[in-house]
Amino acid sequence: MRFFLPVYVLSATLATAGVYFAAPLLRPYVPDFLKRPSTSAQTAGADASRPAVVLKTVPSGVPDSVNTSDAMHASDKAVKTEASGRADTPAVLEELPPALNGIYLAQRGEKPGWGITHQRTATYTLDGTRVGQVEGGVLLDFRATRTSSKGGMVECLLYEKETPSVPVLLDVNDAFLFTGDRTKLSARQLADLQAYYALRGKIAGRKNELLQASAAKNPFFEAYQTAYKTLMAQIDRAKELTVQRDRASELEKMRIEDQLREMKVAETRLRAEYDAIHLKFRTWKQQHASELAKPEDDSFVKQWSQQMADLRPRLPGLTY
Repeated sequence: MRFFLPVYVLSATLATAGVYFAAPLLRPYVPDFLKRPSTSAQTAGADASRPAVVLKTVPSGVPDSVNTSDAMHASDKAVKTEASGRADTPAVLEELPPALNGIYLAQRGEKPGWGITHQRTATYTLDGTRVGQVEGGVLLDFRATRTSSKGGMVECLLYEKETPSVPVLLDVNDAFLFTGDRTKLSARQLADLQAYYALRGKIAGRKNELLQASAAKNPFFEAYQTAYKTLMAQIDRAKELTVQRDRASELEKMRIEDQLREMKVAETRLRAEYDAIHLKFRTWKQQHASELAKPEDDSFVKQWSQQMADLRPRLPGLTY
C-alpha cells in the first residue's frame, strides 16, 4: 500500500499525456466512426431497400419446370434492379387461366374476338374467289360471319406469320372462335395453343390420307367418288341460282325458277344414282373391314395424339 499513491499518480500522468498528444492524430477518423451503422442495422437497411418479388399463383396445369424457371427469372430481374439502383416496378409473374381473362369458346349469340384453325382449310377473297389454303393452328382475328353457297363463312385476318393477311373468308366449320382478347394469353399459352391445333390438323390430314388409301382398294370407289362430286356440283349450282333469283327482276326470276325446277328433277335422279353406288361401296367396305388399315392404329396418329394429350392440361377451356 505504501507504493499505491506514487503508482496511481504516475499512471494518471501518463494517461493524460497520452490523450493530450494522441487525440489530434485520431480526429480525422472520428466522423466516419460515428456514422458507421451496426451490423444488424446495416442488414435491416438492405432488406428495406430490396425490391419485393411478387409471385402470383400459376395454374396447376403449368408444369413445375415452367413455374420454377419463371420464378427464377423474376427473382433475377429484381436483383438486377437493386444492383443498378433503378426504381423499377417489382417483377411480377402472372399467367391466369383463360376463363379468368374472359376467354372461352364463343356460343351462339356471343361475338367472338379471335379464333384458330383446327384443320387444313381453303381461303377465299371477300368476293368468293379461292386464293389458297392454311393448315391447322393458324391464329385469326374475327371480323364477321357471312353466308355463301358453300355455307357459313368467317371473315377474318390470318396470322400465318407475324403480320396479318388481307381480309379473307374460310369455312366456319374449320375454325374455333373464342371470346375475349387473345393478347391476354401468355406467350407460353399461345405457343401451346398453336401447337395443339397444328397437331389436330395433322391428325385429320393423316387419317384422311389413310382412308383414301383404303378406299382406293374398293372396286366401287371411283364410281362412288364420281357420283358424289356430280351430285354436290348440282346442289351448289342450284344454291347459286337461288341467290340470283332472289335478286333478279320479275321476268328474269321466272326464267331462273323454270331452270331450278329442271335442276330439281335432275338432282333427284343424281341422288338415286349416288345412293345406289354408295350402298355398294359401303357393303364391300364392311365385308373387307379386316383387310383395311385403321387410322387409329397408325404410328403417327398415336404419336401426335399423345402430344395433344400432354398439351391439353396446359390449356384449360381451349381444347376441343
